[in-house]
Amino acid sequence: MTEELNQRNPQDEGTDTAEEMVESMANDWPEDRFRELVQGQIIEAKVILVRDDAAFVDIGGKSDLTVPVEELSAKQAASAKELVKPGDIIKVMVTRTGDEDKIRLSKRLVDQQQVWFDLEAVFQSGNPVAGKIQDIVKGGLSVTVGGLKAFMPASQAALGFTKNLEELVGQEYPVKIIEFDPAKRRIVVSRRELLEKERKQAVEEIFKTLKEGDRRSGKVTRITDFGAFIDLGSGVEGLIHISELSWNRVKSVKEALNEGDQVEVVILKTDQGTQKISLSLKQIQAHPWDEAALKFKEGEVYPGTVVRLESFGAFVRLAPGVDGLIHISQISDKRIAKPDEVLKVGDEVQAKIVKIDTANRKISLSLREAVQEIEKQETEQLLSTQSDDTAITQNLGDFLKK
Repeated sequence: MTEELNQRNPQDEGTDTAEEMVESMANDWPEDRFRELVQGQIIEAKVILVRDDAAFVDIGGKSDLTVPVEELSAKQAASAKELVKPGDIIKVMVTRTGDEDKIRLSKRLVDQQQVWFDLEAVFQSGNPVAGKIQDIVKGGLSVTVGGLKAFMPASQAALGFTKNLEELVGQEYPVKIIEFDPAKRRIVVSRRELLEKERKQAVEEIFKTLKEGDRRSGKVTRITDFGAFIDLGSGVEGLIHISELSWNRVKSVKEALNEGDQVEVVILKTDQGTQKISLSLKQIQAHPWDEAALKFKEGEVYPGTVVRLESFGAFVRLAPGVDGLIHISQISDKRIAKPDEVLKVGDEVQAKIVKIDTANRKISLSLREAVQEIEKQETEQLLSTQSDDTAITQNLGDFLKK
């Protein structure tokens, strides 16, 4: 060891030779310096020489001690020269005491202890820290945080349920430390809490830009019995209620939409307090009543289909999105107790428009008057035909008399 020290370039350590440095340090520290060491003690050491497999350090004793490359850092290194250099002042932990040849030192443990201190400060502040997902373990994921192992429960890996955790392995994400126990060497982290915070901020920003009546493009993310959820961007979702899917009556949401569809919608209402957004798909389309007001006339008879029966009457569809009501009193000349005594859903009928209420978008129909109207028209047509036949016969008789 003394030969190696003597072979070093004096310029590396200033003007002092190795012998002079050793002699100087021996004068500064008592000869029993090594005997004073206590296991777990952290001391300063000066790097004297670095080889590939170890670093030689001076802690103030008569001779230098070694720190193996694996004890210089938690990071793997091919050579100790990648980690330290001569002249560096490092902190090491005494892991074993005794005679000079039995003393063991570790910089790695000191670094790890410092990481625990640093992570505790991060935990107390609530700030995020970089975490690299290493592997899938029981109940979640193994994550490296500051060189230490941490655990991320599966429920904390993403905003929603993650079917394939393998997609996250090897990725680095900001995470939040949600449980920290140095005594048990336990660190639990969450990615979900940070994503929820980001989402909340995104929602607040989007709500600032949303206005009722605006049109937005979005993607269908979920379909339920009562409607469809649309992603408007940054994970902010709005709901199209089933009644706002189409001007026509829709029995199932899947009749109009599928998950993954890109749609254009109208903002009906926003509530930043509850973070709810009501959307409409049918408002994009022209209202059927705009055409109905021009197409249908009071007093005229039109074909239609019975679409719904109620105790008070029957609803007849005259055109897509345009239904009229035949009151029970207008279904038949005879007195009936229920509409289904005469009609059933799906029946094709002729109905007369009694009244059009454009403002309220209501049409009153009469089946009874339609029948009377049709009979009247048939009678007039028959009489007209008979009159024409009489005229023809009379004209033929006059011609023959000539």
